[in-house]
Amino acid sequence: MDELDRLILESLQRDGRTPFTHIARQAGVSETTVRTRYSQLVEEGIVRVVAIADPAALGFRAPAVIGVSVEPGRTAAVARAIRGLKEVSYLVATLGSFDLIVELFCRDLPHLTETVTRHIHAIPGVRDTETLVIAESYKLSCYWSPPVEEDKKVEECP
Repeated sequence: MDELDRLILESLQRDGRTPFTHIARQAGVSETTVRTRYSQLVEEGIVRVVAIADPAALGFRAPAVIGVSVEPGRTAAVARAIRGLKEVSYLVATLGSFDLIVELFCRDLPHLTETVTRHIHAIPGVRDTETLVIAESYKLSCYWSPPVEEDKKVEECP
């Protein structure tokens, strides 16, 4: 990624509907150049176009992070099963106290309880879980690009 790619990425992260003409003026290049570079970023899988929903605004009032311990050799199978749950927004394998970390959004505490006890605990290979209910979110960042300067501030999603 060069400076033009970064400018395109950062502009679209601030407002995904920023016209290419505006970005081109900022960069001092043609709109065609910006459009071509954007297309390359999409084709290379560096940029994806998505709408970001606010779960709380949609009535999902019980977000949580779940640490999952898995029986040896079962991590991939358990991850595939958890990935299929509609409440799951984020799922990663980790090298720490837990084998998997899951972020999920539930409507309320009964929904969260059901998801953890009836769905996640029922998956063959799940050994143990620890549920961390998110009481308040202080930062949700959708602005990320490869760092250039270490002191550069990361903005938060609107």
